[in-house]
Amino acid sequence: MAEPVAPGPNLPEDIAAFQPRLVRFAYSLTRNQDDAADLAQDTIVRALAAGERFTPGTNLRAWLFRILRNLHLNRLRHAANRPHPLSLEDAATDLLPLNASLRPVEDEALRRAKLEEVLHAFRCLPPQYSVPVYLSTVEQLTYAEIATRLGIPIGTVMSRIHRGRHLLLGWLVEE
Repeated sequence: MAEPVAPGPNLPEDIAAFQPRLVRFAYSLTRNQDDAADLAQDTIVRALAAGERFTPGTNLRAWLFRILRNLHLNRLRHAANRPHPLSLEDAATDLLPLNASLRPVEDEALRRAKLEEVLHAFRCLPPQYSVPVYLSTVEQLTYAEIATRLGIPIGTVMSRIHRGRHLLLGWLVEE
């Protein structure tokens, strides 16, 4: 086990010297070389910005590894709370995600719907429904963010998204 490293008079150089070790540690967490390099870089930026909080004479490696680990955990939490983006190519070949609470007719309509049909139906939605549905589904904004952006109550946002989605399903079932 390595001895605690006390930084010298030049903390930025001491932090930068840990870059290869930070990348290796980040890779052990992410299992992706690009993500590991980004995580290590973000760790160095964060450590440099918070350099005045580092106590000289304490373990610099432990401090940097803690920052890296916390950044990684924050990214995992953030990713878990966000839907995963789906490319248009994947959307055209894959089935649309199905909601378990859909009735069999709605379920079958979504299975048969082609991306072009969904886009056509979406373009036919009145703006009062299409804008909130777009902001929620494509821009992935929360209901509160949509309400703020549109200047309407959050309950109105929720009902417009609900009605917009049901209009889309209705049109897709008819086709």
